[in-house]
Amino acid sequence: MKGCSSVKLMADKLRVGIAGYGVVGRRRREFVDQNPHLRTVAVSDKSLAPGVMDDGVHCYSDAIELMGEGLDVLFVSLPNNLAPEITMAGLKKDCHVFCEKPPSISSSELNQVLLAEEKSNKILMYGFNHRHHDSVIKM
Repeated sequence: MKGCSSVKLMADKLRVGIAGYGVVGRRRREFVDQNPHLRTVAVSDKSLAPGVMDDGVHCYSDAIELMGEGLDVLFVSLPNNLAPEITMAGLKKDCHVFCEKPPSISSSELNQVLLAEEKSNKILMYGFNHRHHDSVIKM
């Protein structure tokens, strides 16, 4: 994982997009909106009609369309079969990416994700919160 400069954090709020706006995506937005350094500017979900929410956040039904928002940070809260493609698209669009899902469902797909991260100058992180679950700890 690469480091990032805090210069932009001090000057402006980072522009955040959330791909996948179900239970997990909405929960992520709650915490993004509480962070003084972040601002949610757009969300996408197949259940959303394109448009703008009352608070000015843009909505898309397609996660790829979300990439046109000039994002700094992308949260990926999509099913496992979709997450790698959108993760790579975010990295290619110069976004730091946090993905809720495992990196891929195959080793060849994982290699593509790792190559996209290597070519970018951005941070890629994954949320494996189940590692704190009692059953995993016991195991």
